[in-house]
Amino acid sequence: MYSVPATSRVILDSLLKDDRLSLPSEVVAFANDVVYSGNDLPYLPVPFKFTEAIAALKGLEASFAAALAERRFGPSVRAGKVEINTDHAALFVFSAFTVTVNGKPALTEFVPKLRDWDIHDSLKLVTVGRWPRILSNQRWSLFPSPWELERGPDTKDGWVDPTRIDITDEAQIQAVYAEVVAKFDAETIQTLANDTHHQAGVICYRDEELENVEQAQAIKNCPIYELHQPDSPTEPCPWPRATSNRCLSGIKVLEFTRIIAAPAIGRSLAENGATVLRITSPNNPDFHSLNVDLSCGKLNAFLDLKTDAGKARCRELIADADVIIDGYRPGCLERLGFGKDAVNAMISHRQNRGIVYVRENTYGFHGPWKHRSGWQQIADCFTGVSWTFGRKLGLDEPVVPIFPNADFGTGAIGNIAVMHALYLRSIQASGRVIWRGCFALVLRYWLKTLGLYSEEVWQAIRPDVPIRHDWDMLMMLRAVLPKMIKDRPDVFANADFWQLIDAPSYGGVVRVPKAVIRYSGGLELGYERPPTQNGEDPAEWP
Repeated sequence: MYSVPATSRVILDSLLKDDRLSLPSEVVAFANDVVYSGNDLPYLPVPFKFTEAIAALKGLEASFAAALAERRFGPSVRAGKVEINTDHAALFVFSAFTVTVNGKPALTEFVPKLRDWDIHDSLKLVTVGRWPRILSNQRWSLFPSPWELERGPDTKDGWVDPTRIDITDEAQIQAVYAEVVAKFDAETIQTLANDTHHQAGVICYRDEELENVEQAQAIKNCPIYELHQPDSPTEPCPWPRATSNRCLSGIKVLEFTRIIAAPAIGRSLAENGATVLRITSPNNPDFHSLNVDLSCGKLNAFLDLKTDAGKARCRELIADADVIIDGYRPGCLERLGFGKDAVNAMISHRQNRGIVYVRENTYGFHGPWKHRSGWQQIADCFTGVSWTFGRKLGLDEPVVPIFPNADFGTGAIGNIAVMHALYLRSIQASGRVIWRGCFALVLRYWLKTLGLYSEEVWQAIRPDVPIRHDWDMLMMLRAVLPKMIKDRPDVFANADFWQLIDAPSYGGVVRVPKAVIRYSGGLELGYERPPTQNGEDPAEWP
C-alpha cells in the first residue's frame, strides 16, 4: 500500500545522499531525528509527488536548523525529535491561496485595507487581466495573455490591443487571444516575447523533445541548488546576538523580490528567526494580495533604486546585512548597481563577515536562456510537466498543474541554500560573497525523477472538473478547492495546522498555515511580526 509519509522519508534520504550538495555531516546526522506522519494517500489532485517533495525539503530544512542551533546555542537549545505531518506540509505549496482575512479568502474577496497595486491598470483592462494560459499555435505554447505586471508593447507585431472594451466575456477574450497567437510560428513568438519584448513565454515541450533543446541539456543534471565561494578568504564569521531560540535569530536579510518564489525564501528565513527587510519601489506594481501570506514575519520598506538617494540608503543597509535575496529578472540588480560583484566591493571592509547572496530565477545560471525571465508556469511547460498532466487527465494537450508548487518549492530550496551558506560561513574561512543559486526548472527536473503516482492512487485523487489547456491557475483553484475543503476537514479545519494573526495593516485577523516543522526540544519556529503592506516600515534595520 502506498504511503505519503514513508515516501517522503525515502526522498529525504535521497537528498542526503546527493554528493553534489556536499551536505555537512552534522546535517545528515540530525536528519535521523526527522519522522513523518499523516494520511497514507495524498489529497492534492495532481499525479505528481508535490506533497512528498515539499515534506522532504522541510525535513532537510529541519536538519539544517538543528545543526545551526547546535553550533549557536550548544546543549541549551536542542531541536529534539522533529515531526512533519505530510497533510500539513501539502498546504505549503499553495499557502497564499488558502489565506483568509476576517474569514474571507484574501485572493478572491475584499480585503479591508488592501492598497491598489495595479498602477498600470493591467487588471482593470479586461483583455489584459488574464493569468498566463496555454494557447495553440501549431505547437502548444504558454504566453502572457498578456498578463504581466509591467505593461509591455502588447499591440506591436500584431499583438492584441489591451485597451479594447468591446468584449468582457471570458470565452470571448480567450478566443481573441487564441486567434492572434495562432498566426505566429511557435519558435518566432517565443523569441519575440522573450528577447524583443522581454515578456516571459515558452513552448510547451514534450519529454521526448527536450533532448534537442539546448537549454534543457545545459541544466538537466544540476543539483537543486548551487554554491559558489570566490577567492579572498576571511576568518569564520561569528554569529550575531540572538534574541530568541530560533536558529537564525539576529541574521539580517535584505530582500528584493516580488510575486511568490523569492518572497517565499524570505518568509521561511523570517520563520526561522531572521530579521527580513523587504525592499520594493513605490513606482513598481506588485501582486499585493499575495503579500498577505508572503510578508508574514517581514518588515516592508520603499526604496527607489533608480535615484541617488535610494541607492545611497541601500548601500547603508547592505553594509550591515548578512543575506541578500535577488528575485528580480536576471541582470536587473546588476544594472542598478547591486549585483553580487558590486556587493562584494561594498563590503570589502568587513574582515570576517561575508555576505550570502542568493539568486532565484526560472531558467538557472547555465545555457543560452539564462538571461530570460519566467515564473511557475514557464517551468511547468518547459520541462514537459504540463504535457504529462494533460495526458494524465486523458487529454491530448498540455495543462499547467493546479498548484504553484514550482514557486513555493523554489522558495523552500532557497531557504535551505541560505541556511547551508550561513552554516559554512560560521565554521570555515570563506569569500566575502557566498553566492547561492536556485531555480524553478531544476526543481521540476528533480520532481520528475520522483516519478508519478500509481494509477490506483491517481484515480483516488483525480480532479472531477473538466480542466483544459486554457484554464489559468485561479480558475483551477476555484474549481478544486471547495471540494478539497469539504472532503478534508481534518486538514482545512485542523487548528494544529493553522494560526490566527492580528494584522492591522490588512484590517483584521489573518489566518495562515502554521509552521510545518515541529520540534520536541527548545528550538523555536514562527513569525515575530504580522504581515504588512509595501512601504509600511522605514528602510532601516530595527
